[in-house]
Amino acid sequence: MDISRTYDVIVVGGGISGTMAAISAAREAAHTLLVERYSALGGMGTLGLVQPITTWGLGKNYVVGGTGRRILEELAQSHPYAATGMTTYGPSCDSEYLKWCLECRAVDAGVDLLYHSWVRDVTTAQDGRITSLVALTKAGDVVLKGKTIIDASGDADVAAFAGVPFDVGSQGITLMFLVAGIDRQRCGKRNEISRVYGERRVGYRGLALFWHARPDAAYFNVTEVENHNALDPVDLTRATVDCRRQAWQILEIMRKHAPGFEEAYIAETAPALGVRETRRIKGLFTLGLDDVKRGGSFPDAIARAGCPVDVHGSADNGKGDYWGLSASYAIPYRSLIAAETPNLIVTGRPISADHAAHSSLRRMAPGFALGEAAGVAAALTGEGDVRELDTGALRETLRQYGAILDPEDEIPSG
Repeated sequence: MDISRTYDVIVVGGGISGTMAAISAAREAAHTLLVERYSALGGMGTLGLVQPITTWGLGKNYVVGGTGRRILEELAQSHPYAATGMTTYGPSCDSEYLKWCLECRAVDAGVDLLYHSWVRDVTTAQDGRITSLVALTKAGDVVLKGKTIIDASGDADVAAFAGVPFDVGSQGITLMFLVAGIDRQRCGKRNEISRVYGERRVGYRGLALFWHARPDAAYFNVTEVENHNALDPVDLTRATVDCRRQAWQILEIMRKHAPGFEEAYIAETAPALGVRETRRIKGLFTLGLDDVKRGGSFPDAIARAGCPVDVHGSADNGKGDYWGLSASYAIPYRSLIAAETPNLIVTGRPISADHAAHSSLRRMAPGFALGEAAGVAAALTGEGDVRELDTGALRETLRQYGAILDPEDEIPSG
């Protein structure tokens, strides 16, 4: 690997969306570099322990397809404890199996991986084109050059450095944790476990417990802190400490009061904090709540989603807002690009959307699809302008990989 060369595509951020972007760009014969600050791929799905990976369908239909769905289906078939089976809601994956799976996929596709590196600045030309990235590494600053840049940082870091305008939102922050040593034979039904916890709960959240592929373990999505700025390192530190304290309090409640949990223990608290929202770029098209509600499609749709609107920690009551959709909706390519930058594509949760629409599309199933679309788009753009890309060619290529782009593409489950 020669990071001094000029890459066809550089992806910043190795979460679900960034990993898919790198794999799909490399698959289209683009020489691709993936820069990741941690030591593994998968982001919230691995380092964040956010499981299950949701939401792939609505009603009885799959509304998200593509390579990501096939990867998770094959992961479940690889080993009984690697993942539960795919459903329209989504599978629960073992984080270590998923790390290994995604890393192998990336390497096999020809992606150059650069771990332990944090992009901290960019340089731009007069027309707004990003000419280089500056990454902080153990060896000091390194300069990375690419023809097309994909910002999959989760916080739109690259876009912000490049001068792309953005809004900032805030939702509750969570630290996921994995509990093992559970005697499933002695556990009550899920509603009974939830009732026992609910009578003694920590904070306002109820028990969101998701069984692991292993029979003795479960993921807990229960901790939460509000009113923290996830772009501030001091606030992030406070959130981490507070959430970890909550995790141990929750475990103590379960051990004392929930049958089957007497010998349970925390196998792992997530290395990465679960931040739901920070920056959202102001792109060529801002997906709004009305677009989510009406469903339908766009001429440049590159993915669909059917995830509930799920706002954590609203200013009104501190308990957020949650409701399901009656139809899936499309996400247009224009929401991934900005007027200011001819060679930048943004993918994942920071794309151009309002606060409510973002609360639905931020989940990982749409992230898989958005990443695949971003990677293909970057490869098709070459040295050109992402704002002028032929979206018809992009959509045609995505369909070849099983993407679901329009309502008629939805696939019945089972």
